Amino acid sequence: MATVDSTVVQRYKAAGMVVLGMTNAPEFGKTTTTEPLLYGACHNPWNTEYSTGGSSGGSAASVASGMVPVAHGTDGGGSIRIPAAMCGLVGLKPSRGRVPAWPNPIALASPVTYHHALTTTVRDSAALLDAVAGHHPGDSFGAPTPPRPFLEEVGADAGRLRIGLIRIAPGPFPTDAACTAAVDRAAALLTDLGHEVREIELGLDMMEVLAAGGTIMAAETQAQINDRLAALGRELADDDIEPWSRATLDSARNNAASDLAKALQTAQRTGWRVAEQFGPDGVDVILLPTRAQTTPKLGYLDVRDPETMGPRTSRFAVCTNMFNLSGQPAISLPIGTDDNGMPVGVQLMADLAREDLLLRLAGQLEAAAPWQRVATGYQGW
Repeated sequence: MATVDSTVVQRYKAAGMVVLGMTNAPEFGKTTTTEPLLYGACHNPWNTEYSTGGSSGGSAASVASGMVPVAHGTDGGGSIRIPAAMCGLVGLKPSRGRVPAWPNPIALASPVTYHHALTTTVRDSAALLDAVAGHHPGDSFGAPTPPRPFLEEVGADAGRLRIGLIRIAPGPFPTDAACTAAVDRAAALLTDLGHEVREIELGLDMMEVLAAGGTIMAAETQAQINDRLAALGRELADDDIEPWSRATLDSARNNAASDLAKALQTAQRTGWRVAEQFGPDGVDVILLPTRAQTTPKLGYLDVRDPETMGPRTSRFAVCTNMFNLSGQPAISLPIGTDDNGMPVGVQLMADLAREDLLLRLAGQLEAAAPWQRVATGYQGW
């Protein structure tokens, strides 16, 4: 049992929120689906045969079902945005340093892991960000203080923005037609709203980016496991962790310190490369798919089968993981459905500390093409 509230929870409570409890999550939060062997699969409220995504899949299911209006999530490679896209929700990954992680120093994962929430509306996401944003004394990273509350950005005039369009997932992974169609629909809506939309390329080596993210997160998993074993005073048993977690741990043990240093260097280069898209001669916001594929049925991502989990997880995270490394904010919005009636998300991202632009633009899209707020059809809150 926890003995202290984290900074995020302290700020939630100070804002008047009531904390119900914990939701389902994958082991160590290191997969893009929520199907842990210990607790069983988390079912998508839109169709219970399908995945909720991960790692914040339990939070997404709780909001999408109408059980709660909002739920906390963390995003280390897409773990807020992917469940949001799969459950028809709004999922914002803030800028690096925007929301503190105290009291758990997530060590090497700190540069790529972010706290925020799954919500049904852009307004709720903005209001929650106002409640939790701001430095904790001694934080290693800090985002600049915004000039006004984020909630005031929702509904504010965005002006005529330059939107960089990426229609298909970068890298070698195929993009499902429904994911591209959702991006095309969003691009058309943004054009109708008066924005300039033009296609761009990020020019990233996506396999290098994905590998760097995997190396950083594997090292963090090893540290967590080592800390727990030290507290228990014993060695790791064969049945302590799932096969996917074991494969992640083995990967970390096989990596040298220089491999981790190179991964962190890749993260910095990724941030520089993505930032080159912005500025006077660039764009203001980038539009791209949240995922390269539509929502799969439960069992497609199987933690008992690391050989298939690796490439399938990479395809799931190829559109999100790079912004964890780069540090810029990104938001997933539910724009459309696939042939199975499952939600499809699109992603907007902006330069560091420009959540204001994302919230203005997301608010415009929500007003122009309102989405069903929860899987049950309930329009309350």
